[in-house]
Amino acid sequence: MHKAARQTYKAAIVSAIAVIALGACSRSERQEVRTEAKQATNTAANVVDNAALTTKVKAALLADEMVKGTQINVDSNAGVVTLNGAVDSATHMQRAEQVTRGVSGVSRVQNNLTASATTAPSTMSTTPPASTTTPPSSMTTPTDTKRGTGTSKP
Repeated sequence: MHKAARQTYKAAIVSAIAVIALGACSRSERQEVRTEAKQATNTAANVVDNAALTTKVKAALLADEMVKGTQINVDSNAGVVTLNGAVDSATHMQRAEQVTRGVSGVSRVQNNLTASATTAPSTMSTTPPASTTTPPSSMTTPTDTKRGTGTSKP
């Protein structure tokens, strides 16, 4: 037998066993099994939907040039997306929320992002600028102002 034929044969046997088992059950038991199967299917579909939405939001944040998506954790549940993490500024917090709202399937955004207190490394200077002003007079060296006191020595 070919592999496909064996699989078809196995599926037919499993189906026959299921029909026999369900036939032995009462009508209410069969209905209960169907309801539980539908609930399990819906739960699995919701998990897949949440994972897909989380992935779409994360991809949108990573694609945005202003927002550093790697600093943001994304969770979703039934269309509600929660953003957690620390970003460089309040502007980045707002932009992350804006990008998230633009993703299809997002019904609400819970923005738990915080702006970090430190300045972003790209804007922070570690060396002081070169001095362009003259130092205060107390810092200058004194010059000899006693030239020609009016007396001469032989």
